[in-house]
Amino acid sequence: MIPGIYGVRSQRRLATLPLTRHVRERMKDRSIPQSIIDGLVEFGERRPAGGGAEMCYFSKRAWRHFAAYLGTEARHFEKYRSVYVVIADGENVITAGWRH
Repeated sequence: MIPGIYGVRSQRRLATLPLTRHVRERMKDRSIPQSIIDGLVEFGERRPAGGGAEMCYFSKRAWRHFAAYLGTEARHFEKYRSVYVVIADGENVITAGWRH
């Protein structure tokens, strides 16, 4: 967990969905922290990804909301603006990656 995301600034806890083994491996391979996955699930825009799955990503608007939640810590998270996750059946994060 990156310091500051669950800091004193807000008592709000980000949503956490179950992660598959596959997504845990992708997160490790692609250096994506759990806190970004949680932020995407809570604040990210969603669109259909096929097969009943949804892709979550940071649009400009979604990023503004996430950055407001983070406060001054947001500057440390800028590099993760292009991360996405795919959620199957609305309850399991199945993969994560970087949009190009």
